[in-house]
Amino acid sequence: MIHHFLQNKSEYTSNSLDYQPYQYGFKIDQYEQQIDLKSYDVALLYTDASSYIPIRTALYQLAANFKKNKLLNIGLVVDEPLAITETTDKLLQAGVLPLLISPNKDAVAAQFKAFEQRYELLNVALFDSKIAYSKQQDPECINQLMETHPHLMIHLSSIAYQTYLNDPDKIALLEDKYFDSFRLGYIQQNLREVEPITRDIDFAAFSLASIRAADAPANQFRNPNGLTAMEACKVMHYLGLADRLSAICVHGFEMAQDQKNQSAHLLAQMIWHLIEGFNSRKNELYKDKSQWIAYVVDNKIIGNLAFYKSKKSDRWWFEIPQALHKKHHMIACSYRDYQLACEGELSDRLLNAMHRLQ
Repeated sequence: MIHHFLQNKSEYTSNSLDYQPYQYGFKIDQYEQQIDLKSYDVALLYTDASSYIPIRTALYQLAANFKKNKLLNIGLVVDEPLAITETTDKLLQAGVLPLLISPNKDAVAAQFKAFEQRYELLNVALFDSKIAYSKQQDPECINQLMETHPHLMIHLSSIAYQTYLNDPDKIALLEDKYFDSFRLGYIQQNLREVEPITRDIDFAAFSLASIRAADAPANQFRNPNGLTAMEACKVMHYLGLADRLSAICVHGFEMAQDQKNQSAHLLAQMIWHLIEGFNSRKNELYKDKSQWIAYVVDNKIIGNLAFYKSKKSDRWWFEIPQALHKKHHMIACSYRDYQLACEGELSDRLLNAMHRLQ
């Protein structure tokens, strides 16, 4: 059981009576050995004691947006790869979405490793100001995912990167593999397009370095540019809304640099928005075609292209012609993608998907 990997001490416990009935601190459950994990939807786990208390304090003061016995606070997990992997694995087996909060970027690869025994091809999204790839001996996150788990990852999206911080070769690397990369400027100008981008994501890692330092002083990179606090919360809402998202890691911060717990409050609000998105999931993974409206577009070069709109949510999907992987024959798209197709064009994202999946 996961209690072997926990370091919860008496000073880390919280009394629900210290909070009002509408607050997180009153409604969230604390992990105990005899607890049935399968009765929960989302579990929060942390790896750093110095950040755990301020983030938890800020979160527990917020108004609860979940039903009783649905959100579980695991507490502090030993900051070692084995502990993170095994704890994540147990939660995945129970059908619980683990939300890992860790200052350590290496926690991303440790959490991702928990998917090894599941034999699934995964869509991965990394939110960071820098594309996490290195040609040096010290591998970055993408190196670890591509080299250690090449059989797991079918797609990678690098989101909110800043061009002036990145070697052009890194961007070219993603393009050569038909992976998607989205600049900060594009994300900020097309924030609603993040929803279809994230809708197919299975695993996500969100670095605080993707948020500007003015909004997140604990940002390890101290970046003057980046997502705003509002944009970060909106992105987290979209991630929570993604039916396929199974695990997420928020990382890349140093609480010693925080100012009056501003970053702790932002992280708490990001968690709140993820839970809000999770509770708004539509549970539509294009299984029942009677719930879809089909739109066929005649492309002079490719031929007929099929788009589908959900009757439940009005969201759009695109069918990959002659897809090699049955599970990945449909990808989320936007109404704008459909409009472009009607004009005889395909967005870069749909083109990349066709090259990657055919």
